[in-house]
Amino acid sequence: MSEYYLEYPRALDAEVWLLGGILQDPKILGEISLILRHDAEFYLEKHQAVWNAMVKLYREDKPIDVLTIADILEKEGKLLAVGGKDYIFSLMESVPSAANADYYAGIIRDKYILRTLISTSNETIKESLAPAAVTEDVLQAAEKRIFDLTTDQVKENVEHAGEVAKDVMNMLAMRRHDQFSGCPTNFTAIDNLTNGLQKSSLIILAARPGMGKTSFALNIATNAASLGKTVLFFSLEMSPQDLVMRILSSMAEFDQSSFRRGGNVSSEKNKTLLAKANELSTMQLYLDGSTEIRAFDLLSKCRVFKRKHNNNLDLVVVDYLQMIKARTDVESRERGVSEISYSLKLLAKELKVPVLALSQLNRKVEDRGTQTVGRRPQLSDLRDSGSIEQDADMVWFIHHQKEKNNKDDGFDDKFRTLIVAKNRNGPTTDIELEFHKEFTTFKDCIRTSAPYTGDGGFSGAYNQ
Repeated sequence: MSEYYLEYPRALDAEVWLLGGILQDPKILGEISLILRHDAEFYLEKHQAVWNAMVKLYREDKPIDVLTIADILEKEGKLLAVGGKDYIFSLMESVPSAANADYYAGIIRDKYILRTLISTSNETIKESLAPAAVTEDVLQAAEKRIFDLTTDQVKENVEHAGEVAKDVMNMLAMRRHDQFSGCPTNFTAIDNLTNGLQKSSLIILAARPGMGKTSFALNIATNAASLGKTVLFFSLEMSPQDLVMRILSSMAEFDQSSFRRGGNVSSEKNKTLLAKANELSTMQLYLDGSTEIRAFDLLSKCRVFKRKHNNNLDLVVVDYLQMIKARTDVESRERGVSEISYSLKLLAKELKVPVLALSQLNRKVEDRGTQTVGRRPQLSDLRDSGSIEQDADMVWFIHHQKEKNNKDDGFDDKFRTLIVAKNRNGPTTDIELEFHKEFTTFKDCIRTSAPYTGDGGFSGAYNQ
């Protein structure tokens, strides 16, 4: 196969003309440095050395000319290898002006990308030929290399504290103007506590069967989309049609069982449903009903989705974690769920998007007696893996509330408690919500005396 790339892609003339153009007009280096990020984009080592010298002089606000560049290269012991002052001078004489410098930079960048693609392909070939190669690992590594190159993510992760401080102050300014730095849920107490679901955060939502965790996740997804956010909802056990039935039921306050029964629907209610369906069509809410999916597939789908939607992705919802397929060669179910949980956190960090993942609880929560207090979920109740708690930035539980009439043998099905059992960047608390089961709708609780106002409520995104 080597005959296809005996000569690596390169544009030596463009490199000469670009460097010569900068010598003609050093002021353009600032603009060019936004196109060319590092010296490896130049094919010849001597051009890499000249470029580095130019960038160093530019950052130190010193003149960029033949003498200053030669001085730096001489101190670095590279002047002779470059070709001396004569070669640097010949660069300056190679072009009459710097008029097309940005065009030359684009050519250099394109050739570098092609060389990098060859290099990454060779890495993939090497990994594929390894005796212990795992198909999923090779695919994921190859895709990530291509994704990083496509989105130009090869960059330093180190940030100056002063620049981060500016971001934090901007978030505080937004908060003073009743704006959220994260993705809003439209639930007052939750948004006050979290300042919106923060980028790169993994939020785990768990509950016993019948508590309404899918309904709550759909409510959050629809609320965010109605506020102009782009939301991607993965359902591994329900079809998109079933999900939309629930969404329309919630939006129109239409008994979802009527969708199942069919029969007559009043013209007034039908108009309401049509209006809500039209409203839903204007939202950026996308549903993926894949029944079998791996953590690797999930990350791939999100990468592709974000690229196709102009880098817009504000919230990812996964219903639910234990339905994601683990690797076939994993030693145990617990180990498999641990890897899935870790992959969801990586997804959140890599794509800088909050991920809301639903989870099951262990059966032991049902065995702690008949009283509501005894059955209150705990972090140790998360099913299959303790690493879920470790990876999550927040853990929420949905829990029944006992009736207010002192009866011990019944529950008020209208009310639920959202237990914030873990909050990496803020306090834990209980939030009271109303649940209208027939509409699959959660709402702010009208009987709550006051919204959350604790000083510790701003969690921010300090670790982005």
